[in-house]
Amino acid sequence: MIYLDYNATTPIDPDVLSTMTACFHDYFANSASVSHHEGIKAYHHLEKCRATVAQMIDADPNHIIFNSGASEANNTVIRAVVDYYKPQGTVHIITSSIEHKCLINICEHLKQREDVEVTYLPVDKSGKVCIQSLKTALQPNTRLISIMAANNETGTLQPLQEISQIAHDHHILFHTDAAQWIGKLPFSVKDIKPNFVSISAHKFYGPKGVGVLYCNQQDIILNSPLVHGGGQESGMRSGTANLPGIAGMAKAAELFIALHEDNIAQQKQLKTYLLKKLRQFFPHAIVNGCEKQSLPNTINFSLPAVKSSTLLKKLKMKVALSSASACLSSEQKPSHVLTAMGLDDEISQSAIRLSFGNRTTLEDLDTALDLIYATYERLKEY
Repeated sequence: MIYLDYNATTPIDPDVLSTMTACFHDYFANSASVSHHEGIKAYHHLEKCRATVAQMIDADPNHIIFNSGASEANNTVIRAVVDYYKPQGTVHIITSSIEHKCLINICEHLKQREDVEVTYLPVDKSGKVCIQSLKTALQPNTRLISIMAANNETGTLQPLQEISQIAHDHHILFHTDAAQWIGKLPFSVKDIKPNFVSISAHKFYGPKGVGVLYCNQQDIILNSPLVHGGGQESGMRSGTANLPGIAGMAKAAELFIALHEDNIAQQKQLKTYLLKKLRQFFPHAIVNGCEKQSLPNTINFSLPAVKSSTLLKKLKMKVALSSASACLSSEQKPSHVLTAMGLDDEISQSAIRLSFGNRTTLEDLDTALDLIYATYERLKEY
Protein backbone atom coordinates (compact mmCIF):
# COMPACT_ATOMS: atom_id res chain seq x y z
CA MET A 1 0.00 0.00 0.00
CA ILE A 2 1.32 3.43 -0.99
CA TYR A 3 -0.04 5.96 1.49
CA LEU A 4 -0.78 9.35 -0.07
CA ASP A 5 -3.49 10.65 2.25
CA TYR A 6 -1.40 12.58 4.78
CA ASN A 7 -3.90 15.45 4.97
CA ALA A 8 -6.46 13.05 6.41
CA THR A 9 -3.98 11.85 9.01
CA THR A 10 -0.26 11.21 9.28
CA PRO A 11 1.30 7.96 10.47
CA ILE A 12 2.54 8.39 14.00
CA ASP A 13 6.29 8.99 14.22
CA PRO A 14 8.21 6.16 15.97
CA ASP A 15 9.81 8.67 18.37
CA VAL A 16 6.36 10.00 19.22
CA LEU A 17 5.09 6.50 19.96
CA SER A 18 8.11 5.78 22.16
CA THR A 19 7.55 9.02 24.05
CA MET A 20 3.91 8.15 24.67
CA THR A 21 4.76 4.63 25.83
CA ALA A 22 7.27 6.00 28.31
CA CYS A 23 4.76 8.58 29.52
CA PHE A 24 2.19 5.89 30.33
CA HIS A 25 4.78 4.37 32.66
CA ASP A 26 6.65 7.38 34.05
CA TYR A 27 3.80 9.89 34.41
CA PHE A 28 0.78 7.71 35.13
CA ALA A 29 -0.66 9.95 37.85
CA ASN A 30 -3.39 12.54 37.32
CA SER A 31 -1.67 15.86 36.59
CA ALA A 32 -4.39 17.60 38.62
CA SER A 33 -3.53 15.56 41.74
CA VAL A 34 -0.89 17.92 43.11
CA SER A 35 -1.29 16.70 46.70
CA HIS A 36 1.37 14.01 46.19
CA HIS A 37 4.69 13.51 44.44
CA GLU A 38 3.48 11.47 41.46
CA GLY A 39 0.75 13.99 40.67
CA ILE A 40 3.20 16.90 40.97
CA LYS A 41 5.62 15.09 38.67
CA ALA A 42 2.87 14.58 36.09
CA TYR A 43 1.82 18.24 36.40
CA HIS A 44 5.34 19.49 35.73
CA HIS A 45 5.61 17.20 32.71
CA LEU A 46 2.32 18.59 31.39
CA GLU A 47 3.66 22.12 31.68
CA LYS A 48 6.91 21.13 29.98
CA CYS A 49 4.86 19.77 27.07
CA ARG A 50 2.83 22.98 26.98
CA ALA A 51 6.02 25.03 26.63
CA THR A 52 7.24 22.84 23.75
CA VAL A 53 3.98 23.12 21.82
CA ALA A 54 3.93 26.88 22.46
CA GLN A 55 7.45 27.16 21.03
CA MET A 56 6.24 25.56 17.81
CA ILE A 57 3.99 28.57 17.08
CA ASP A 58 5.93 31.31 18.97
CA ALA A 59 3.24 31.50 21.63
CA ASP A 60 3.04 32.23 25.33
CA PRO A 61 2.56 28.82 27.03
CA ASN A 62 -0.24 30.36 29.10
CA HIS A 63 -2.23 30.72 25.87
CA ILE A 64 -2.08 27.00 25.03
CA ILE A 65 -5.22 25.03 25.94
CA PHE A 66 -4.99 21.26 25.40
CA ASN A 67 -8.09 19.57 24.00
CA SER A 68 -9.12 16.78 21.62
CA GLY A 69 -8.28 18.59 18.39
CA ALA A 70 -9.30 21.23 15.86
CA SER A 71 -12.98 20.24 15.62
CA GLU A 72 -13.40 20.80 19.35
CA ALA A 73 -11.42 24.04 19.16
CA ASN A 74 -13.56 25.37 16.29
CA ASN A 75 -16.77 24.57 18.15
CA THR A 76 -15.41 26.11 21.35
CA VAL A 77 -14.50 29.41 19.71
CA ILE A 78 -17.70 29.89 17.72
CA ARG A 79 -19.97 29.04 20.64
CA ALA A 80 -17.99 31.08 23.16
CA VAL A 81 -17.91 34.21 21.01
CA VAL A 82 -21.67 34.03 20.43
CA ASP A 83 -22.39 33.50 24.13
CA TYR A 84 -20.04 36.30 25.18
CA TYR A 85 -21.49 38.96 22.88
CA LYS A 86 -25.18 37.99 22.66
CA PRO A 87 -26.16 40.23 25.65
CA GLN A 88 -25.16 43.15 23.42
CA GLY A 89 -27.45 42.12 20.58
CA THR A 90 -27.19 40.12 17.38
CA VAL A 91 -23.77 38.54 16.85
CA HIS A 92 -22.37 38.63 13.31
CA ILE A 93 -19.67 36.13 12.28
CA ILE A 94 -17.72 36.20 9.03
CA THR A 95 -16.22 32.99 7.71
CA SER A 96 -15.56 31.47 4.28
CA SER A 97 -17.46 29.14 1.99
CA ILE A 98 -14.59 26.60 2.02
CA GLU A 99 -14.17 26.01 5.76
CA HIS A 100 -14.03 22.53 7.26
CA LYS A 101 -17.49 21.06 7.79
CA CYS A 102 -17.12 21.17 11.58
CA LEU A 103 -16.95 24.97 11.46
CA ILE A 104 -19.67 25.40 8.84
CA ASN A 105 -21.98 23.05 10.74
CA ILE A 106 -21.64 24.85 14.07
CA CYS A 107 -22.24 28.17 12.31
CA GLU A 108 -25.34 26.78 10.63
CA HIS A 109 -26.55 25.35 13.94
CA LEU A 110 -26.18 28.68 15.76
CA LYS A 111 -27.61 30.62 12.83
CA GLN A 112 -30.98 29.07 13.57
CA ARG A 113 -31.13 31.44 16.53
CA GLU A 114 -32.43 34.94 15.97
CA ASP A 115 -29.37 36.52 17.59
CA VAL A 116 -26.73 35.03 15.23
CA GLU A 117 -25.87 36.06 11.68
CA VAL A 118 -23.22 34.38 9.52
CA THR A 119 -21.65 35.64 6.29
CA TYR A 120 -19.83 33.12 4.09
CA LEU A 121 -17.20 34.84 1.98
CA PRO A 122 -16.68 33.72 -1.63
CA VAL A 123 -13.32 32.52 -2.92
CA ASP A 124 -11.63 32.97 -6.29
CA LYS A 125 -10.83 30.14 -8.71
CA SER A 126 -7.62 29.37 -6.81
CA GLY A 127 -9.53 28.99 -3.54
CA LYS A 128 -8.41 32.24 -1.91
CA VAL A 129 -10.78 34.40 0.09
CA CYS A 130 -11.76 37.63 -1.64
CA ILE A 131 -10.38 40.45 0.55
CA GLN A 132 -12.72 43.05 -0.92
CA SER A 133 -15.69 40.81 -0.07
CA LEU A 134 -14.37 40.62 3.49
CA LYS A 135 -14.20 44.40 3.77
CA THR A 136 -17.69 44.73 2.32
CA ALA A 137 -19.11 42.14 4.73
CA LEU A 138 -18.02 44.02 7.87
CA GLN A 139 -20.85 45.25 10.09
CA PRO A 140 -20.96 47.18 13.38
CA ASN A 141 -21.96 43.94 15.14
CA THR A 142 -19.27 41.75 13.52
CA ARG A 143 -17.58 40.01 16.45
CA LEU A 144 -15.46 37.31 14.80
CA ILE A 145 -13.68 36.62 11.52
CA SER A 146 -12.85 32.91 11.16
CA ILE A 147 -10.82 31.89 8.10
CA MET A 148 -8.92 28.61 7.78
CA ALA A 149 -5.17 28.88 7.26
CA ALA A 150 -4.76 26.18 4.60
CA ASN A 151 -7.51 24.32 2.84
CA ASN A 152 -7.65 20.60 3.53
CA GLU A 153 -8.72 19.68 -0.01
CA THR A 154 -6.65 21.95 -2.27
CA GLY A 155 -3.83 23.03 0.08
CA THR A 156 -4.36 26.68 -0.86
CA LEU A 157 -2.99 29.11 1.73
CA GLN A 158 -5.00 32.12 2.83
CA PRO A 159 -3.52 35.63 3.31
CA LEU A 160 -3.73 35.39 7.09
CA GLN A 161 -1.71 38.49 7.95
CA GLU A 162 -3.86 40.69 5.72
CA ILE A 163 -7.08 39.21 7.13
CA SER A 164 -5.78 39.57 10.69
CA GLN A 165 -4.91 43.22 10.09
CA ILE A 166 -8.41 43.95 8.82
CA ALA A 167 -9.88 42.27 11.89
CA HIS A 168 -7.72 44.19 14.34
CA ASP A 169 -8.24 47.51 12.52
CA HIS A 170 -11.97 47.09 13.17
CA HIS A 171 -11.59 45.67 16.72
CA ILE A 172 -12.89 42.27 15.62
CA LEU A 173 -11.63 38.94 16.95
CA PHE A 174 -9.73 36.72 14.50
CA HIS A 175 -9.72 32.92 14.53
CA THR A 176 -8.01 30.53 12.14
CA ASP A 177 -8.36 26.79 11.83
CA ALA A 178 -4.69 25.98 11.19
CA ALA A 179 -4.94 22.20 11.44
CA GLN A 180 -3.58 21.71 7.91
CA TRP A 181 -0.88 24.41 8.14
CA ILE A 182 0.75 23.81 11.52
CA GLY A 183 3.24 20.98 11.31
CA LYS A 184 3.69 21.42 7.55
CA LEU A 185 4.90 25.02 7.42
CA PRO A 186 6.19 27.48 10.06
CA PHE A 187 3.42 29.39 11.86
CA SER A 188 4.00 32.29 14.23
CA VAL A 189 1.26 33.91 16.29
CA LYS A 190 3.63 36.87 16.71
CA ASP A 191 3.52 37.49 12.96
CA ILE A 192 -0.11 36.60 12.23
CA LYS A 193 -1.58 37.94 15.49
CA PRO A 194 -4.68 35.73 15.75
CA ASN A 195 -6.83 35.63 18.86
CA PHE A 196 -7.64 31.94 18.44
CA VAL A 197 -5.94 29.08 16.55
CA SER A 198 -7.14 25.47 16.16
CA ILE A 199 -4.53 22.69 15.98
CA SER A 200 -4.63 18.87 15.69
CA ALA A 201 -1.65 16.65 16.60
CA HIS A 202 -2.46 13.86 14.15
CA LYS A 203 -1.83 16.20 11.21
CA PHE A 204 1.89 16.33 12.01
CA TYR A 205 2.83 12.77 13.05
CA GLY A 206 1.33 12.98 16.54
CA PRO A 207 -1.52 10.93 18.05
CA LYS A 208 -5.19 11.26 17.22
CA GLY A 209 -7.62 12.72 19.73
CA VAL A 210 -5.37 15.47 21.06
CA GLY A 211 -4.85 19.07 19.97
CA VAL A 212 -4.69 22.67 21.06
CA LEU A 213 -6.73 25.82 21.11
CA TYR A 214 -4.40 28.81 21.15
CA CYS A 215 -6.29 31.58 22.93
CA ASN A 216 -5.19 35.06 23.99
CA GLN A 217 -8.74 36.09 24.95
CA GLN A 218 -9.32 33.73 27.83
CA ASP A 219 -12.19 35.68 29.37
CA ILE A 220 -14.31 34.82 26.33
CA ILE A 221 -13.72 31.07 26.67
CA LEU A 222 -14.06 31.15 30.46
CA ASN A 223 -17.46 32.78 30.07
CA SER A 224 -18.75 29.73 28.20
CA PRO A 225 -16.39 26.73 28.08
CA LEU A 226 -17.47 23.88 25.83
CA VAL A 227 -16.66 21.32 28.56
CA HIS A 228 -17.54 22.05 32.20
CA GLY A 229 -16.01 20.01 34.98
CA GLY A 230 -13.10 20.09 37.39
CA GLY A 231 -11.52 23.27 36.10
CA GLN A 232 -8.52 21.79 34.28
CA GLU A 233 -6.75 23.93 31.65
CA SER A 234 -7.45 27.03 33.76
CA GLY A 235 -11.17 26.29 33.58
CA MET A 236 -11.28 26.60 29.79
CA ARG A 237 -11.36 22.86 29.05
CA SER A 238 -12.21 20.60 31.94
CA GLY A 239 -11.46 16.89 32.05
CA THR A 240 -8.46 14.84 33.14
CA ALA A 241 -5.54 15.68 30.88
CA ASN A 242 -4.59 13.06 28.30
CA LEU A 243 -0.96 13.33 29.29
CA PRO A 244 0.43 10.52 27.07
CA GLY A 245 -1.34 12.09 24.08
CA ILE A 246 -0.11 15.55 25.02
CA ALA A 247 3.43 14.20 25.46
CA GLY A 248 3.17 12.68 21.99
CA MET A 249 2.01 15.98 20.54
CA ALA A 250 4.87 17.78 22.24
CA LYS A 251 7.36 15.30 20.79
CA ALA A 252 5.86 15.79 17.33
CA ALA A 253 6.20 19.55 17.81
CA GLU A 254 9.81 19.10 18.90
CA LEU A 255 10.54 17.06 15.77
CA PHE A 256 8.92 19.70 13.57
CA ILE A 257 11.04 22.44 15.12
CA ALA A 258 14.20 20.42 14.49
CA LEU A 259 13.45 18.98 11.04
CA HIS A 260 10.94 21.21 9.24
CA GLU A 261 13.41 23.01 6.96
CA ASP A 262 14.70 19.74 5.46
CA ASN A 263 11.22 18.20 5.30
CA ILE A 264 9.70 21.22 3.56
CA ALA A 265 12.54 21.33 1.00
CA GLN A 266 12.08 17.62 0.30
CA GLN A 267 8.31 17.94 -0.09
CA LYS A 268 8.64 20.89 -2.45
CA GLN A 269 10.92 18.79 -4.64
CA LEU A 270 8.42 15.94 -4.58
CA LYS A 271 5.59 18.29 -5.50
CA THR A 272 7.50 19.80 -8.42
CA TYR A 273 8.36 16.31 -9.65
CA LEU A 274 4.80 15.07 -9.23
CA LEU A 275 3.25 17.99 -11.12
CA LYS A 276 5.67 17.47 -14.01
CA LYS A 277 4.99 13.73 -14.18
CA LEU A 278 1.23 14.27 -13.78
CA ARG A 279 1.16 16.49 -16.85
CA GLN A 280 3.20 13.94 -18.79
CA PHE A 281 0.77 11.14 -17.92
CA PHE A 282 -2.35 13.28 -18.21
CA PRO A 283 -1.92 16.33 -20.50
CA HIS A 284 -5.62 17.12 -19.97
CA ALA A 285 -5.43 17.01 -16.15
CA ILE A 286 -6.76 20.07 -14.34
CA VAL A 287 -4.92 21.19 -11.20
CA ASN A 288 -7.38 22.63 -8.68
CA GLY A 289 -6.25 25.40 -6.34
CA CYS A 290 -3.15 27.55 -6.19
CA GLU A 291 0.05 25.72 -7.19
CA LYS A 292 2.49 28.21 -5.65
CA GLN A 293 0.81 29.58 -2.52
CA SER A 294 -0.18 26.22 -1.16
CA LEU A 295 0.96 23.44 1.12
CA PRO A 296 4.15 21.77 -0.11
CA ASN A 297 2.64 18.29 0.21
CA THR A 298 -0.76 18.69 -1.46
CA ILE A 299 -2.00 18.42 -5.04
CA ASN A 300 -5.66 18.37 -6.03
CA PHE A 301 -6.30 17.45 -9.65
CA SER A 302 -9.20 16.38 -11.85
CA LEU A 303 -9.18 13.73 -14.56
CA PRO A 304 -12.35 14.37 -16.57
CA ALA A 305 -14.41 11.49 -17.92
CA VAL A 306 -14.02 9.26 -14.85
CA LYS A 307 -15.51 9.90 -11.40
CA SER A 308 -12.89 9.92 -8.68
CA SER A 309 -15.10 7.77 -6.46
CA THR A 310 -14.98 5.02 -9.08
CA LEU A 311 -11.25 5.38 -9.65
CA LEU A 312 -10.38 5.35 -5.94
CA LYS A 313 -12.56 2.31 -5.36
CA LYS A 314 -10.48 0.37 -7.87
CA LEU A 315 -7.24 1.53 -6.25
CA LYS A 316 -8.16 1.24 -2.58
CA MET A 317 -6.02 -1.86 -1.94
CA LYS A 318 -2.94 -0.37 -3.64
CA VAL A 319 -2.91 3.41 -3.16
CA ALA A 320 -4.44 5.48 -0.35
CA LEU A 321 -5.87 8.64 -1.91
CA SER A 322 -8.79 10.94 -1.19
CA SER A 323 -11.63 12.10 -3.34
CA ALA A 324 -12.42 15.79 -3.10
CA SER A 325 -16.07 14.80 -3.13
CA ALA A 326 -17.88 14.27 0.15
CA CYS A 327 -20.62 11.70 0.44
CA LEU A 328 -23.31 13.87 1.96
CA SER A 329 -26.07 11.32 1.57
CA SER A 330 -26.59 8.07 -0.31
CA GLU A 331 -25.71 10.09 -3.43
CA GLN A 332 -22.17 11.29 -4.16
CA LYS A 333 -22.21 15.09 -4.27
CA PRO A 334 -19.58 17.59 -5.38
CA SER A 335 -17.16 19.03 -2.81
CA HIS A 336 -18.41 22.28 -1.32
CA VAL A 337 -14.85 23.61 -1.60
CA LEU A 338 -14.51 22.97 -5.32
CA THR A 339 -18.04 24.20 -5.97
CA ALA A 340 -17.23 27.45 -4.15
CA MET A 341 -14.19 27.80 -6.43
CA GLY A 342 -16.52 27.76 -9.44
CA LEU A 343 -15.74 24.25 -10.71
CA ASP A 344 -18.57 22.45 -12.46
CA ASP A 345 -19.88 19.07 -11.33
CA GLU A 346 -17.83 17.04 -13.81
CA ILE A 347 -14.54 18.59 -12.68
CA SER A 348 -15.50 18.38 -9.00
CA GLN A 349 -16.58 14.77 -9.15
CA SER A 350 -13.41 13.72 -10.95
CA ALA A 351 -11.12 15.45 -8.45
CA ILE A 352 -8.44 13.58 -6.49
CA ARG A 353 -6.47 14.87 -3.50
CA LEU A 354 -2.98 13.49 -3.28
CA SER A 355 -1.10 14.43 -0.10
CA PHE A 356 2.28 13.06 0.91
CA GLY A 357 4.69 13.35 3.82
CA ASN A 358 8.17 12.80 5.13
CA ARG A 359 8.10 9.05 4.39
CA THR A 360 7.08 9.46 0.75
CA THR A 361 9.66 8.69 -1.94
CA LEU A 362 9.94 9.41 -5.66
CA GLU A 363 9.41 5.70 -6.23
CA ASP A 364 6.11 5.89 -4.33
CA LEU A 365 4.91 8.71 -6.58
CA ASP A 366 6.02 6.93 -9.75
CA THR A 367 4.25 3.71 -8.76
CA ALA A 368 1.11 5.59 -7.73
CA LEU A 369 0.95 7.48 -11.03
CA ASP A 370 1.45 4.24 -12.97
CA LEU A 371 -1.46 2.68 -11.11
CA ILE A 372 -3.68 5.74 -11.50
CA TYR A 373 -2.91 5.92 -15.23
CA ALA A 374 -3.57 2.24 -15.91
CA THR A 375 -6.81 2.28 -13.93
CA TYR A 376 -7.99 5.52 -15.52
CA GLU A 377 -7.37 4.22 -19.02
CA ARG A 378 -9.38 1.06 -18.30
CA LEU A 379 -12.29 2.97 -16.79
CA LYS A 380 -12.33 5.56 -19.56
CA GLU A 381 -13.14 2.89 -22.10
CA TYR A 382 -16.47 2.08 -20.46
